[in-house]
This record gives sequence, structure tokens and C-alpha cells, in this order.
Amino acid sequence: MEKKLDGQVILVTGAGRGLGASFCHVVAAAGASVLALGRDATALNALLDSLPGSGHEMVIADVTDAAAVAAALAGKRCHAVVNNAGIAATAALHNSPVDEAKNIINTNLLGNLWVVQASVPALQAAGGGVIVNIASVLGHRPLPQTGVYAASKAAVIQMTRAAAIELASDNIRVNALAPGYVITDLNREFLQSDAGARLAKHVAMRRFATVDELSAALLFLLDPQNSYMTGETLTIDGGMAAGL
Repeated sequence: MEKKLDGQVILVTGAGRGLGASFCHVVAAAGASVLALGRDATALNALLDSLPGSGHEMVIADVTDAAAVAAALAGKRCHAVVNNAGIAATAALHNSPVDEAKNIINTNLLGNLWVVQASVPALQAAGGGVIVNIASVLGHRPLPQTGVYAASKAAVIQMTRAAAIELASDNIRVNALAPGYVITDLNREFLQSDAGARLAKHVAMRRFATVDELSAALLFLLDPQNSYMTGETLTIDGGMAAGL
């Protein structure tokens, strides 16, 4: 892989497993040093041991705790952020449990915001940089039983646009990556079930993505040569949004 990110330090949240761990491997293979932020020190240690390159570091914090995130990132060098930490739940909007709904919003929306707030000083000190917020195709068009999650990701897309406007003068580009359904260790059992097969019928390509199929899009958004793109959402969903 071309070392497009050589010499950069890139913060990845939700790094311990799933898409976050995959994103850490992608940016490390492209030459970056990884700041892997998560709550599980054991998982993060295992991740760091598996990454190519050097200079990788774990950051222990819960993204829903604004003060903890700010303290954990204080004084850290950073050239880019992959704002990935998130959770999902399945329930009809009108039946979503209060605590579950609050947890989704606190993690997917407010957690995203706290990471942006805590990382902007480092990006400003570096003379600029990139923030990639991980949204979802469901932020464009929800499916039944995904209402609160879809609303949280739609808010991430709007926050991406707002941050792009506000941070452009600091040479900080802010874009979003909106995946469709991607097979990871967290959801493989469901996506390979009969229910997953029914869900795949909503996808034009009639299959779900592998994590590797997001790599090129992520690197495109992080690439310093992609210097005039900000406030946009890149959707990689196998045609799902086109056919909903």
C-alpha cells in the first residue's frame, strides 16, 4: 500500500474492535501512527501489537464523557481523526426504551461532538488536518426498527457540514463516510442469518460489504492531496440508498 499518510498521527475512536480496529490497520498500513481510543485496554493492547509500523499508542476514554475525552487527548499530537465510535440497537421508534435511546444519542452524536471538540486544538497546532465522521447509509434513509440510530447518524451528517463551515479557516477539512451494512466480528452472525438474507434484498448488489471495501474510501478522505473536499458525505453502500 502506498504510504499516503506517512508521518501523520491519526486518532481512531472505537478502535478496539469492529470497523474501528479495521480502520486502525488501514491507516497504519498507509504509514500513519495510530492513536487508538477506546474503553477496553486489553483489546487495544492486542490491536497495537497487530499493527504494522511504529509509534502507535492507546488512549483509554469513554466518548460519552466529555471531560474524560478532553483529558485523555490533552497534549496529544494529531493530524487527522476518524470519529468512529458508535452503537446500534433495534427497536421501533415509538417503542425505543428511554435508556437505550439516550445511550445511542450520547455515543453516536454527543460522543462524536466531544471528540471533535477535544481534537481540534491539536489539528490547529498542526496547521490543519482532517476529520472523518463515520455516519451510515441509514442517516440518509432509515429502515424500520432503526429510528433512533438513523436519527443519530443523520445528525452526524449535519454536524459534519456545520463543522466544515466553521473549521475551514483553520485548514481543517471535515467529511463523513457513510457505510452500508459491513460484515464485522460484531454483526457477522446476524448478517449471515435468515434475517440478514432478507436485509440484503435492500442492497442493489445483494450482498454486504467486507471491511476491506471501505479502505479506499477512507484513505481518499484522509489523503492530504484531497485538499478541496469538505462538508461532504461519501456513501459506500452497494447501492442501498439508491434502491430504498
